[in-house]
Amino acid sequence: MLDMVEQTAFKGRQQIAEIESLMNEMGIEIQKKIPRIYSKDLMEELFRLPYTKRNQLEKAGLGNLKTVGNYLNELEKEGFLKSEQVGKEKLYLNFRLLEVLKN
Repeated sequence: MLDMVEQTAFKGRQQIAEIESLMNEMGIEIQKKIPRIYSKDLMEELFRLPYTKRNQLEKAGLGNLKTVGNYLNELEKEGFLKSEQVGKEKLYLNFRLLEVLKN
């Protein structure tokens, strides 16, 4: 039983390290490709969940709906996110984060 707990804890620590590394890597890439939209707050929101929405970024204080919509469109255009229409809502998937979470 304790071995299973140890293995689970080890896998969790590895996954956290991978997520942290990915967040830093993406942050550097975004700063290089689209520096005008980069912020630490934006990165934290992109990694809070494996998807984001315009109103989520607006509630986080990153700008009005139009501004954050432009941010998300730019991030998608540069290959950082992929959008998916779900009902009336458009979700922006952090597909790289999703891959880490799946493993």
